[in-house]
Amino acid sequence: MSGFDRRAVLRLAAGAALLPLASAAGAHPSDPGSAFAPPDTPMLYVRRLERVFPDGARFSVARSFEVRFEHWGGGFRVEGRQVGVEVEAPEALAAFARLEREREERGLFPLLLDGNGAIAEGAGTPFATRLDAAVRESLSRIEARAQGAEARAELVRFVQAFHQSAGRLVTELPYDLFAPPAGPRVESRQVALPDGESGEVTVTFTAARDPATGLMREAVREVVTALQGDRRRTLETWHLAPL
Repeated sequence: MSGFDRRAVLRLAAGAALLPLASAAGAHPSDPGSAFAPPDTPMLYVRRLERVFPDGARFSVARSFEVRFEHWGGGFRVEGRQVGVEVEAPEALAAFARLEREREERGLFPLLLDGNGAIAEGAGTPFATRLDAAVRESLSRIEARAQGAEARAELVRFVQAFHQSAGRLVTELPYDLFAPPAGPRVESRQVALPDGESGEVTVTFTAARDPATGLMREAVREVVTALQGDRRRTLETWHLAPL
């Protein structure tokens, strides 16, 4: 496969990693296997997105929210407000990381859940940010930095994919995140290549559920893209605990 084709496919893979397969809210029926009875007291919800680059550099964003579960019709309404953010990034993404630290996420909540805890509908509009300026500055720093061409290209792809997907990240949650299944869920998608070969994107979702409330305690979504020996991994983790 030519260098041009490889770059095109890797851009597709990066986008797939940020917009995983098993994410559409309300696309599947909820699991009635366990009672869903969230507490009336506030809880701490933490969501972390992490990507590791070929040179070992790590980019991660963790946002913490104070959330409440309120009865709403036959289900629940989840209200939340951001209470913290942590960003880890390579020096080349310093401007992008700074903007992420300054950004307050207002588009995730409220969320509506059905009576079994499955995400039924979201509301709200993602908070407008200065991502365009951050992306321009980050790309300029990447081009100016003395590093290998492969690592530089990987950073460029990541920034572009993250920027293009930023508006969707707040809604691409697993439909059963708050009331997850007992066992893991694995889904794969083949990526057709111009030379007749193929790559693969595999999404694995695992979670632990509180037996008393039916609520998620922690969950992990792993996205692995495999292409002719090139393997990339993205992790997204969630935690929910009493505040």
